[in-house]
Amino acid sequence: MKKVIISLAAFAAIGCGSAAQQSNQAANTNTAAITKSNDSAIVSSHSNDAGKTNAMPLNKPASASTESPMARPVDVAEMTASIEKADTEYKKNPKAKEELAKAYFVRATALTGAAQYRAALGDYRKGLKLDPNDEAARKMHDQILSIFKQIGREPPKEGEEPKPLESKN
Repeated sequence: MKKVIISLAAFAAIGCGSAAQQSNQAANTNTAAITKSNDSAIVSSHSNDAGKTNAMPLNKPASASTESPMARPVDVAEMTASIEKADTEYKKNPKAKEELAKAYFVRATALTGAAQYRAALGDYRKGLKLDPNDEAARKMHDQILSIFKQIGREPPKEGEEPKPLESKN
């Protein structure tokens, strides 16, 4: 039951396919909708400047999307600094590879929580190369791949994962 709930939540987070894309594209073609309620105007905008939309064009395959529509920026600056520090230490002392792997797994977990599954997959892959015996990281890595397969989308190839969407705070 827990696996089904996780799969369904991840499915919704990664994206639902062409019906949702068509709905998003239709909504994004309107520059603004104005509704009157109790003598106050409520303005709703679903498009970017100059009428550009965030929806993926319908003529592109679902796998052309670069990130989950639910992806949110997250502050990973400290985690990235920890990875860089651990990487420097690892280059000096190869015995420190578990610390570098752990740093990747920490950021991957944060990215997963922010629905940045493609970027998280890259960190899980890097960490698992250093520590292939980490069962929790292996499970999350495999879960993300399984979800991509279930919804008919291709995960990014190894080395082609996007960088994290960082918050501007």
